[in-house]
Amino acid sequence: MKRPEYPWYMVVEGDSLEQGDILRDCPVFIAPADLDVDSLPSKDSANRTHEARFDFRPFNLVVMSQTCDLVKGREKVQDILLCPLYGQSDFEEGELATTSGWENARKGRYPAYHVLNGCELSVHRSSPVIVSFRQVFSLPLGFLRKLAIRQGERVRLLPPYREHLSQAFARFFMRVGLPVDIPAFK
Repeated sequence: MKRPEYPWYMVVEGDSLEQGDILRDCPVFIAPADLDVDSLPSKDSANRTHEARFDFRPFNLVVMSQTCDLVKGREKVQDILLCPLYGQSDFEEGELATTSGWENARKGRYPAYHVLNGCELSVHRSSPVIVSFRQVFSLPLGFLRKLAIRQGERVRLLPPYREHLSQAFARFFMRVGLPVDIPAFK
C-alpha cells in the first residue's frame, strides 16, 4: 500500500507572514554580554535614552508566533517570536553531532529541539533541520514583512507539521520541575 503524500512545505512570497514561515539569513540583534547596566539611565531620569552598540548575526529562523496574530490589517502583536534552525553540520560536538542524537531528537526525546523534514521543493531543497527552543528571538513585525519581500520566494511549513512544531514549542515551555519527585517503583 502506498503511503499518502502530505507535503511539508509550500513556496510563498510577499509580506504575508504565518507561523512556520522560514526566513533565511535573518539578522538578529545581539546585546553585548558586557552591557554596562550601571550606565543605563534610571527610571526617574529625564533622558531615558541610552546609546549601546549591538551587533547582529544572521540566522535561519522559523516564525513561532501564531498566524492569527499576524493577519495583515488585524495584527495583535508588534513583535514576532522566532526560533533558529540548525543543520547537522552546525553541531560540532555533543549528542546532536551524531546520527543517534538526531534520531533521538526526531523521536521527541529532547524537549528543547524539534526536527523538521528536509525540503524537496526545487530551488529550496534542504536537508532536515533542528529547531532550537533554547533560543527565542523577537523582531519587529514591520521589519520582518520588509525582509520577507526582500527575500522573494521562501518556504512555509504546512499543516499538520506546523501544528506539530507549535505543540513541541508549547511542551518545552510548559515543563514543570517538581521539588520532590515520586519515588521510583521497584
